[in-house]
Amino acid sequence: MKLGVMGSQFIREATKQRFYPSGRPVRDTTGRPVQFFTHHPQPRVDAEDPLGSLILLARDLDLDAVEFSLRSYLAPAELTRIGNLLAKHGVILATGYGDDWSAPKRPPEEFRAYVQAAKQLGVNVVHVGGMPFSINRFVDDPSFPRQMELIRSALRPLVEIAEAEGIILTIENHADYRCDELLEHVIQPLGSRRLGFKLDTGNCPLVIDEPVAAARVVAPLCYDTHFKDMHVMPVTPDGGKIVGAPLGRGSCQLDQVARILAENAPAPDNLLLSIEIGWMPPNEDYFQWLHESIAWCRRELAPYLIRSR
Repeated sequence: MKLGVMGSQFIREATKQRFYPSGRPVRDTTGRPVQFFTHHPQPRVDAEDPLGSLILLARDLDLDAVEFSLRSYLAPAELTRIGNLLAKHGVILATGYGDDWSAPKRPPEEFRAYVQAAKQLGVNVVHVGGMPFSINRFVDDPSFPRQMELIRSALRPLVEIAEAEGIILTIENHADYRCDELLEHVIQPLGSRRLGFKLDTGNCPLVIDEPVAAARVVAPLCYDTHFKDMHVMPVTPDGGKIVGAPLGRGSCQLDQVARILAENAPAPDNLLLSIEIGWMPPNEDYFQWLHESIAWCRRELAPYLIRSR
């Protein structure tokens, strides 16, 4: 396994305004401070070149890989530049392709061009999310069978392109469906050896799916992850609550999940544990949590992790 970071979240937190010029913490519309307790300074990133910044920072963070969209880097010169940066710093790239799978807006040939660009950078697994957050297994319209039909219809041409281009397409449990539901109603009916699973461990509790059990279900088809921990509180004064936690300090039992994936995934040496931080309570620091999470992974998951350089 390789250790990486979900780049879009990293860049968002690195470029977020923390303080007013007066030095007081920025407040949101409810009057709460966004990040009052800041333990780690924000890393310097180039807002015009976020992927390049991530690659340069990866080794300082003790990471092997970065996950980021290539949508702004598809020009031939940019692909060459990013490829050279990846090679120079020994960093692996992971990437995904987004659309509204209830009503796709992008033609399949756009996905083919994206895949061909990704392949130039050594990527052989491209992930997609599920439905927009407004559509999930808990809504009645569209019905659950119709939701599954929409996803199958949207992914079928992408699967054909993945087969033609020789890459793996993975679908994420995107806080919308349980892993066994996506396996039964999407992956198995489409019946392609090029269609696999991206396990988001922290999304499991949001749809009443137990992460360890989910890992056992999808491990034989799991090629990448969003490695995320969540703290589940069944009873609070204002109802049940699920919030984020630094890796290893939540309820997702990530050490067991990693072991299951290491033992049962089809390509465990190349499987990416892409760290994503779940929803943080007010006054917490993303970079504090990220550094704690990386340290936990390097310490507790050492038997499974393979450094890329």
